[in-house]
Amino acid sequence: MKLVLLLAGPYSSCQKTRHAWQETCFKQNIELDAIDLDNEKGQALAEQLNLKSFPALIHNNKVIAVGHPDKQKAEKIISDLLTSKQLLMK
Repeated sequence: MKLVLLLAGPYSSCQKTRHAWQETCFKQNIELDAIDLDNEKGQALAEQLNLKSFPALIHNNKVIAVGHPDKQKAEKIISDLLTSKQLLMK
């Protein structure tokens, strides 16, 4: 599984959010691609998904979380995502 984290930029709040998602994804063996909005790829993705709020966590071109979660909230979101993915595979 691969997730994309679209960040507003090099702000301290975005860096904390990046760290929370990276740590959570690492624990679950999930690949995380963090992209800044000031990057051409980030701008294209934001336009494609019509995003207005950042940071945004994206899976299969679908926004699954927006904002700055703490570690516990990030772990819950990833756990719920893995559970729903497993249910779809059955």
